Amino acid sequence: MYASKSRTRAMQLKEELTMIKKGNQTVQEYLHTVKALVDEISLIDHPIVDDDLTLYILNGLGSDFQEIAAPIRAKEKPLTFEELHDLLIGHDAYL
Repeated sequence: MYASKSRTRAMQLKEELTMIKKGNQTVQEYLHTVKALVDEISLIDHPIVDDDLTLYILNGLGSDFQEIAAPIRAKEKPLTFEELHDLLIGHDAYL
């Protein structure tokens, strides 16, 4: 019974990740929201791999970040959340 509830909750949180958008939030707020979801998913033993997390984040950023999104997607090695965070905060400061 517990496993079923945990899987259901994980699916619900993953759906939130696929639909999350930056909107009017700052990049810092947006990344904090995403990280909170990812941490909660990890707590119930359904961790998100770095490549998937990168895609969720980039897809929700919007057109201001298209310039930096393409090179990030083309990287050979997956970025950690911290590395992606630093790149996006730096790009936001540049904008």
